[in-house]
Amino acid sequence: MQMKRASTVKSALAEIKENELIFASKLYREKLSDSVEEATFYKSLERMCRAGTLVRAAKGIYYRPKSSRYGAIPLSENEIVSAFTRENRGTVVGYSLYNSLGLTTQIPKKIHVLSSSIDGYTKSIRNVVVNKSPLVYTDKVSKMVHGLEVLQNFNCIQDINYNSFLKFARNLAAEYSDEVFDKVIAANRYKKSTIAFLREILNFFGKSNHLDEYLSSLSEYKHPKMEEIYEFARIYR
Repeated sequence: MQMKRASTVKSALAEIKENELIFASKLYREKLSDSVEEATFYKSLERMCRAGTLVRAAKGIYYRPKSSRYGAIPLSENEIVSAFTRENRGTVVGYSLYNSLGLTTQIPKKIHVLSSSIDGYTKSIRNVVVNKSPLVYTDKVSKMVHGLEVLQNFNCIQDINYNSFLKFARNLAAEYSDEVFDKVIAANRYKKSTIAFLREILNFFGKSNHLDEYLSSLSEYKHPKMEEIYEFARIYR
């Protein structure tokens, strides 16, 4: 009986492509909970790891190693990122995002991802760091997250290109939606000063918004002013 259950686990794993991340709890819940006891399932994974037919990438995350005549082919960063971002599961943030937007030429040492696909708050696999963020990452949601991430970290972005930022801010205002903002802010925490910075941009470009509802009229929030950014853009053109 034990061997039959172990064989059931192996068969389920064999259906998954090599070098594709396997989220153990999800696999068990969706395919094996009716046929295999949970303890047996995890013991089978441990045995397969010892045998080298399965690799533990992080707690609760595994993959079947892809082999070549030169040996095992390690997981690429793209494969890891894809596992956490595909099908609206997440999005890339941090310097990888800033670089892709042309805001800086700095190359990141680590790739940071926000994703709804992890158990717990943080996972690290090779150079990819994944943080929990319970959102459905449609294109509009992803762009709002990108906007808030950039604004929150504006003062920390090294070698920032102010002209590229102005283009980014203009696009952010053009595509802004109160509904999408409300959805993002309910799932992710952002500083009041970040929200005030966003309001500054939206007001500057004449985009109506209800961000006053999130801010106090009695507070003075410290954030960059658009006139100052335009001046920096002129000087560092």
